[in-house]
Amino acid sequence: MRKEDISIERQLVLLTAVEMEASQEEVLKRILSGNIEWSEVIYQMITHRTLNMFRYNLKKFNLYDNLEKELQRLMDTQWAVFGERNSCYLQKLQEILGEFEKRKLIIPVLKGNLLASIVYPEIETRIFNDLDMLMKLEDVVPVVEALESLGYIQGNYDEEKEAIVEVSRKEKVLHQMATHEIHQFLKLSDNKFAKLVEVDVNHDILWKGNCPYKVQTKDLIQRAVPVDIHHIKGYMLDYIDNIIQLCCHLYKEACLMIWIASLKDLKLYKFADLYMYIRKFSEKIDWNMLVGRVKEYNLDKIVYYNFHYIELMFGEIVPEFVKDSFKPDDLSYLDEYAIENKEPSKWQFDFFTRLFDVNRILSIDKSKAEGMNRFLDAKFG
Repeated sequence: MRKEDISIERQLVLLTAVEMEASQEEVLKRILSGNIEWSEVIYQMITHRTLNMFRYNLKKFNLYDNLEKELQRLMDTQWAVFGERNSCYLQKLQEILGEFEKRKLIIPVLKGNLLASIVYPEIETRIFNDLDMLMKLEDVVPVVEALESLGYIQGNYDEEKEAIVEVSRKEKVLHQMATHEIHQFLKLSDNKFAKLVEVDVNHDILWKGNCPYKVQTKDLIQRAVPVDIHHIKGYMLDYIDNIIQLCCHLYKEACLMIWIASLKDLKLYKFADLYMYIRKFSEKIDWNMLVGRVKEYNLDKIVYYNFHYIELMFGEIVPEFVKDSFKPDDLSYLDEYAIENKEPSKWQFDFFTRLFDVNRILSIDKSKAEGMNRFLDAKFG
């Protein structure tokens, strides 16, 4: 199915999920002048975390005041809430980066926290629920010490008691061995919109188990570059490694059962992240070097998956020769899921249907849960 063949509501969701160009203004006006089922639009934008970007685009083209006042109140409220919530998270990030700097640790910031600061047009336009970072496993002790010195606890939140319960040493070790990260760090906050601050420290950008790929984290850390994040020094992966990390993150969450089963697999904001990152830094990306590095790590299929779908959703952004260099002969893998199993399954729906229809979960192959169950057993015992 082509983008032009989906409903007008879903076209609107796609169009406004990224910062729009001036040339797209007339298309937006035309869609808004039609008969729109707003309940579908708002639901999709909330579940895909793009409602604030929609508001931003409407404001950009002076179209916001044309909306029904109740819709404006809803969007104004969400904008204000996530403005305060994100600001709280970024303040915590500044404290953490300051502590890492004292200890001379190079711990790159990943995903939403970084992109909200250096890619998205306003801090409110990228919603995130935790702080993501990357470390070498040999740095685990000083990283844990740094976070614990700031009051963070490796544990789980007890909602009934409203308290953080530290997990056992065994659970910490098992989590580190079975997953791509060490156990989450939590800290209570007095901010009413961010009562619990979560820090996720990754030690691998791929996944554990039946993963045929390997990217050495030490290589990524070695190439990391300094970056100013709201007036404090931090680190980010270099321009090429950031693309690789975003691609690996999106691919594994789109195709692994653990995320599919919880409907966290296909989220529009993850595709928007990659598209907007490439658009923002296109002149600084050495495409030939990207091709070489992707092939060195044998990540052709993962990266092509990402480039294929962001073009389908938002239009051309990656040079043709780059896409062609990664394009495999057999494209059937683009519709596969449960890739942690020896024999993946295939979706019976086209991409846009599975992107927007939550009922996709009703058709998943339950027999493919074996790999997911092994992961959960290792993680939770």
